[in-house]
Amino acid sequence: MNVAAPLLVIVALAVSALLLWLFLSAAFLLWGARLAGIENRSFGRAIGTILLGGIATGIVGTLLQAAPFLGTGLGLLLGFCVSSLVMRTVFRTTFGKALVANILAWALPPLVAVGIALLGFALFGLLFALLA
Repeated sequence: MNVAAPLLVIVALAVSALLLWLFLSAAFLLWGARLAGIENRSFGRAIGTILLGGIATGIVGTLLQAAPFLGTGLGLLLGFCVSSLVMRTVFRTTFGKALVANILAWALPPLVAVGIALLGFALFGLLFALLA
């Protein structure tokens, strides 16, 4: 067996997970942009916003990690603002619409996950009701 094969598999899985995260994040950002009423939206612009906004938010978050409690809340708030500034430029929209789209893109995945979990519980209960 090749010694490098497990390492290549781990790298391939990491790259696949990163691409999946990128595409899912862009899809939720595009959905948030649609709900916020942004006109110039496309999947490519959403991917660009996720990449550039993630880098900018990471820099802001790193700078604010020195203050544990205040830094976390301020980092989240400023992260939304910095990502909205990037989105405002990429999507050519207003800061308010970009901020709403970013907040929706952050809030929609947990809501979808809860909806899928509730649907799974309902189907599981229905299955047991039919088998009883």
